[in-house]
Amino acid sequence: MSLNNPVLGEGYVPAYQISPVPFVTASNVTLGQTKSYTFEFVTKSLFIQNTAASGNVIAVAFTENGLKPSNSNFLILSGGQSFSQDIRTSAIFISGSAGTPTFSFLAGLTNIPVKNFLTVTGSNGYAGVG
Repeated sequence: MSLNNPVLGEGYVPAYQISPVPFVTASNVTLGQTKSYTFEFVTKSLFIQNTAASGNVIAVAFTENGLKPSNSNFLILSGGQSFSQDIRTSAIFISGSAGTPTFSFLAGLTNIPVKNFLTVTGSNGYAGVG
């Protein structure tokens, strides 16, 4: 008799109903520099803050390709601005767009391994990510 255990994949709802495990970091980026963060587990939520003064700008994307100006699939945060949203992703890319900005972010992680998550790229039909 099979146990028929469910696979923890991107559609496994109970993983998003419990409190996530925190992943927190802070850093700085220079103009044109990109920092990438990949997670072992799929995120449930993200909070990103540009902690620098005004005039220091970061761009945030979910693929490295999304940061290219020709794609424009990124979010701009000026000094002091923040972004908070429930988002399922396996990576985040932060680039310096003006000045030498500092930033911090908090990712809430589920218990879904990234290996069981879909690949979110423009080439896989996900418009708006790069």
